[in-house]
Amino acid sequence: MKKITYVTCLLLFTLNLAAQTSPAILEVTGKAVVKEIPKEIEFSVPLKIIDSTYLGCSDRLTKTLNELQVDLIKKGIAEELIRTTNFSISENMIYDGGKRVQRGFKGSVNVMLSANYSPELIHKVLESLSSFKLNYRINFKMSEEQKKRLTKIAMVNAVEDAKQKAGILAEAANIELGQIVKVSYGRNQARPEPFIAERAMKAQMDDAAQNQLNLSPPLTSLIKSVLIIWKID
Repeated sequence: MKKITYVTCLLLFTLNLAAQTSPAILEVTGKAVVKEIPKEIEFSVPLKIIDSTYLGCSDRLTKTLNELQVDLIKKGIAEELIRTTNFSISENMIYDGGKRVQRGFKGSVNVMLSANYSPELIHKVLESLSSFKLNYRINFKMSEEQKKRLTKIAMVNAVEDAKQKAGILAEAANIELGQIVKVSYGRNQARPEPFIAERAMKAQMDDAAQNQLNLSPPLTSLIKSVLIIWKID
């Protein structure tokens, strides 16, 4: 019984000593939002061909792809800005009377075009796609230079926001802040993605869709946060 009492007293003494030796701290999260219009635009154009024979499907898909690339280049689009992805030809399977049967072959390839945004570029590309009656997808995005520059600005502003909040709290609580003991940087947990409002837009090649599609780059927000811990003197 005496042994148990001795161990209990030792444990309480240890916890009390740890509480006394742990420094008083102030934790503050600083946040910053920087907004700017994206400088880059990306077109994605899916080409799809269905033919009764494999050779016919391959020839038609290759021909359409080459003609589109030539037309874009003629309109002043630099060849190095145009690339292709996911070129494939497969069996065209359909359901007929509840059975899965083959009806020729289907080919597809995705044509990508990335460049700095400009109204002139959009005009040239849409003019070409309209002549081929092709669907397309548009995505406005930050350039790498923009991301680096805005990230630096947002990080600095987040730190300044944390310092300002800490100063207000210290004054209100009548305490003196000591040295910083920890800085933790990361994304704002309330917003898992750092770039908000980047939007992708789809369009069908018809007048109604053209009238509804907004081809202006959206204002995009970059959000950063930082946790700073001060020692309280």
